[in-house]
This record gives sequence, C-alpha cells and structure tokens, in this order.
Amino acid sequence: MGSLMHRLLLFFLLVPSLLKAQDLKIILKDTEHISLSRQGNILVASRKGDVQMLDSNGILIQHFSPRKPAAIHLLEAWNGLRIFAFNRDFQSYFMLDRFLLSDGPVNLDQEKGYARLMAPAQDGNLWLLDEASFQVRKVNPANGNVLFSTPLDLILSGRPYEFSFMREYQNQLYLADKQGPVLVFDQNGTFRKKLPLENCSWFGFDGEELYTVQKGEIVRFHPFRLSIRKEALPEVLKEASELLMLNGKFWALQKGELIQAGGGN
Repeated sequence: MGSLMHRLLLFFLLVPSLLKAQDLKIILKDTEHISLSRQGNILVASRKGDVQMLDSNGILIQHFSPRKPAAIHLLEAWNGLRIFAFNRDFQSYFMLDRFLLSDGPVNLDQEKGYARLMAPAQDGNLWLLDEASFQVRKVNPANGNVLFSTPLDLILSGRPYEFSFMREYQNQLYLADKQGPVLVFDQNGTFRKKLPLENCSWFGFDGEELYTVQKGEIVRFHPFRLSIRKEALPEVLKEASELLMLNGKFWALQKGELIQAGGGN
C-alpha cells in the first residue's frame, strides 16, 4: 500500500510538468531573432540570414533568403508595412515588404562611421548607433545624411557598456545595454532618461509597458509610471532570451530554437 501511495503521489506531482511540456512546440531550429508584425505575424531570422514569416499558428507564409548568407543582428517588423533586417558584418540592411521581397541590400557608407546597431524610425528615417564616433544618430536613408546626433560619452560617464538592441516605440528610441540601464531618447535624438531596468539584452512592448526576460521571469516596466512588475515564465521557457506574446501564447527564442508554448498574461 505504501509503495502504491508513493507512486500515486509521484504521478500527481509530475502531472503539471507533463501538461506544460505537452503545450510546447518547437517550430524552427537555428533561429537568431524574432519579431512581431502589426498584422500578428511572427518574423524569424535564421543564423544564416534567412527571414521567414509565420502566421499565429506557426504556419509558414513567406520565406526570404539573401544572396550572401550572413547573420542578422537586428530584426524589426513592428514599424509599418516594411520589415527591417540589419547585418553588422556587411554594414548593410534589407527592407522587406509583406511578401518578403526586397530590392537588395543597402550598403552603408563606412567612411561616415561604423554601425553597431540600426533600427527604423516611424518617420521613415533610420536610427544608427555609430561605434566609431560613439553617437546615436538619426539618418536619412535616401542620402545617408545625419539629421541628429547625440554623443554617449557624458551619458555613460566612462562606465562599461554592451549595447545589444534598439527600437523606436511611440516616438521614443529605446537602447538596451547588457551592462547598464535602458537609455531613452526622443524623436530628435535628445537623451531623455535612464530606465531602472538593468542588464537588459532585448526587450519588447505590450501596450505601454516595456518587457524583457530575465532569470526565468517576464520583467515589465512602465516608462511613465516608473513601476516594475514580474511574472513567472512557464518552466519550459526558463531559458528564453527573446519572447513574444500573441493570442494567449508565448513565442520564445531559446537555445537557437523558436518555441511556441501555451500560456498568456
């Protein structure tokens, strides 16, 4: 009897974990970055630079392969109908339409600097983190002219930094630093504030809240209320590095795999 009770107890302890595991689906392997479009599609960049578009059920809609395979360092699908993909190694970027068609890569003028990161602005221009001059710049993609620039030396005050992601949202530019707080700039490139969200390598937005994944939790920060709240991730996603939330499900980048898991916020 004792042995039977022990097995039953062990079974009931394992059931929640088994149910969570059953909700998990590995959609794609060799995944580098993920992004969500306004239309509710999932955009995925592979380690070779391919871009794939999936619907909310994980079904492949479109596929793009560059002529020269190379890693994509930033993928942004939220701003408008054009999908942006930046390649740091080639100092170039693609603009893809909703069919994932492109006129080809646009090469940056490296005599004007070296782009560590790039992201689209809502006014049709581009944000650029110039590693050579250590400035945040807004540039006109038509001619490469710099519209605004903001030096980062005084903002960082000599402390270590490792910028990994940038994104414009609601007319403000957010810059993630793996070794410090998230920096915020207005649409003219003027530095506004530091968010008390430390060591953030990637972030997304859910309504007015900025969110990121840290130590197995979703950390949510409201930039205007200055409030932080945390939510536990499902156990199967404890090692996620990028996370999207769509239709009550999680889409996570974890160990090079795109994973879909049941859940919601």
